[in-house]
Amino acid sequence: LIFRVGVGSGEQEMRRGAAILILWVFCLQGGHLALGNSAEEQGEEKPPQGGGAGGAAVHLGDEAFGAGNFAMAIQFYTSAIEADSKSSLLFTKRAAAYISMRHQAQALRDLDTSVELDSRYIQGYITRGKLLKQMCSLEAAERDFKAVLEHRPGHKTATQELNALEAVHSALAVLNAAMSTQKFVAARKALEGVYEHAQDCVQAQLLEAELNMRDKKYDEVVAVSGNLLKSQPKNLQALILRGKAYFYLHDHDLAKRHFGEALKYDPDCKDARTEFNKVKTYDKTRTSAERALEAKEWEEAEATFIKGLSLDPEHRQGNAGLWHGLAKARSALGRHLLAAEAYDAVAVLAEGDLEREARAAQVRALLAAEDWQQAVNKARAAAQQYQSSREFRMLYAEAEKRLKMSKRKDYYKILGVEKSADEKEIKRAYRELAKKYHPDKVEPDQQEEAAKTFHEIAEAAEVLGNEEKRTRWENGEDLEDMGGGGGDSPFTNFGGFRSGGRQEFHFRWG
Repeated sequence: LIFRVGVGSGEQEMRRGAAILILWVFCLQGGHLALGNSAEEQGEEKPPQGGGAGGAAVHLGDEAFGAGNFAMAIQFYTSAIEADSKSSLLFTKRAAAYISMRHQAQALRDLDTSVELDSRYIQGYITRGKLLKQMCSLEAAERDFKAVLEHRPGHKTATQELNALEAVHSALAVLNAAMSTQKFVAARKALEGVYEHAQDCVQAQLLEAELNMRDKKYDEVVAVSGNLLKSQPKNLQALILRGKAYFYLHDHDLAKRHFGEALKYDPDCKDARTEFNKVKTYDKTRTSAERALEAKEWEEAEATFIKGLSLDPEHRQGNAGLWHGLAKARSALGRHLLAAEAYDAVAVLAEGDLEREARAAQVRALLAAEDWQQAVNKARAAAQQYQSSREFRMLYAEAEKRLKMSKRKDYYKILGVEKSADEKEIKRAYRELAKKYHPDKVEPDQQEEAAKTFHEIAEAAEVLGNEEKRTRWENGEDLEDMGGGGGDSPFTNFGGFRSGGRQEFHFRWG
């Protein structure tokens, strides 16, 4: 019944009307090992014969294998092994199915069992030797092929495979030389040479993962190391590389899981312990900083975000969030230029909505810092990048207006009052300055300079003392009459007279 269920209605296409011959050939084409089809390679063991549960399971397993359903084939071969656990051939068949699924570790266990059951089982040695060669376990592969030659001197396949090991040795030597001299382009080309002879080479896959890590191709690190871990689940270097890649992809849970797996196999592995602790510290620091920000503890938040950023400057995705929090804290503290720098870092590291938000916030921070030219530059660049954005067009217009305003006279500065000064304060400041700089009150050689200053004071008082003009001026509007010189102020009256072609002022106390 179990066999009938295994090839149920969803698998009917696997049936061919009659039992296919027991598979004597497993080939290595795109990852499939050739097990050989000659009596020479099969050794002395014959395929299981007869009926019963074991025979039916082998038949259905062969059928599933031939249809490319390797997982189903493994189930049937396992049932056959349970019925006959002393058959080297059955373990080899199941190993071939595992190999087809790239589960090399399970395949090796079955092949080890096959030669343990029969130390003269030629096919077991050949298949295991080929698999070991594919994984670049060259010394072990050499032992298997030599073992075949001890039992069968002149064995054709063993002789060919033994010679093929030299090509793998040479390709690995080229790869290692390129890596040792940091010729990384050459190293990538050398990888192709290794994979041509040994597509599951463990050493090559580790070096490829390291190259991808160096180039910040973290998704490729995950893929390459994951493939390697199928054959060697306990490979510490692969586990650590994959964990680091997940960390930089901002999947910290998977990162810690891989580092933890490495520590399970080797509690004393320093690299795994260091990386595991770094992830924990990073997460703890980020959480503390975010809590301080939420509690409006700005100084604490700023310091903690800076601490988090120092843990790993290469963590682009994670650090984008830390820079964003730091920018918010600095803005709240009124450190607008530093906030603008932090927002710039966010824009460089982030993508999508966060990048856009950061660029807009950076312009606002520059405006708050009164760095008008930089605000214009950043707003212009953002408006060009986001051409359909009304927000950036408005920010650009505001920055340009503020830059233009900055080049005009600062009437508040001229009168020495705050921007919040009321009419009374403006009037008092004007009277004091007018008394001080009126040309009639200075030495003759200072009258020309005093006249210029007095003119600016009067001009400032005229604009700031008029609510409508003051509002228009503060909004950056051009005032046709704001450039007048020597006119009456709203607070005092002046009369002019000429002397030597120069306008002179008489200061009259109102």
